[in-house]
Amino acid sequence: MDDRLATFMEQRPRLLRLAYRYLETAADAEDVVQDAWLRYCRVEAPHHAGKLLTTIVTRLALDKLRSAAHRRETYVGEWLPEPLADTAEPDPAALDISYAVMACLKALGPAERAAYFLHDIYDMSFADIAETIGHSPANCRKLAQRARAALAAAKPRFRPTQHDLARFVHAFDASNSSGNLAPLKALLAEGVEFVSDGGGKAAAATHIIRGPDAVARLMLGLARKREHEQLAYAIRSVNGDPAIAIRAGGGLDAIVSFSLDAAGRVNGLYVVRNPDKLQRLQ
Repeated sequence: MDDRLATFMEQRPRLLRLAYRYLETAADAEDVVQDAWLRYCRVEAPHHAGKLLTTIVTRLALDKLRSAAHRRETYVGEWLPEPLADTAEPDPAALDISYAVMACLKALGPAERAAYFLHDIYDMSFADIAETIGHSPANCRKLAQRARAALAAAKPRFRPTQHDLARFVHAFDASNSSGNLAPLKALLAEGVEFVSDGGGKAAAATHIIRGPDAVARLMLGLARKREHEQLAYAIRSVNGDPAIAIRAGGGLDAIVSFSLDAAGRVNGLYVVRNPDKLQRLQ
């Protein structure tokens, strides 16, 4: 059992990231990985532990997604992944869970995600994937092809650096102090999207705001509406990337994450204000 536990603990960070890529909340990912451990313990003389645990986590995650479907459908406003704090030095080989990547994955259904992850990332055969997700090998191949096509068609999104964030904050401050939208709009891509998630528990736009003019006006309008509040801003590492943490009244009010286009302009702003999703970052 000690060897089995050591193997599981070695795999656990990877499994948590995989489960999070499916489920987009830390609590759900942890539940799935814990359940995977219990099931792994019941397997006699397991071989290829990494592959087996990947299979178990995928099955459990898909089951949880199906049970959570109604909750997601009735969610108030836009749904964004729960932001995760980075507590250690980034592992270059770790599964990417940045908001830039998660935004692209939004185009994929659960089965497409599974076929794509398992085949293209973990190099599993379509026969093994079929056994994992309950589709035929031929259908799994089609699911993976559809996933690749959807990702290729999605708007390219790149991860920001601290320099990118500092440049954006400087432009925002310039526009906010002068009332001139130009500095801020210059850093927004033509197809920029502003997505905010309040979950019905904090003020947030209930639909996606698109276009540099609309996004810039919204951001300056929100800043002016709250100019009498004592807001504190800091750069914090979230989901492997720098993000802006906004605090109000001593508590965390929002996490603002970004994605960029190939020219370095912001093409995605992701604002999480749902207090349930900010609890772990307080």
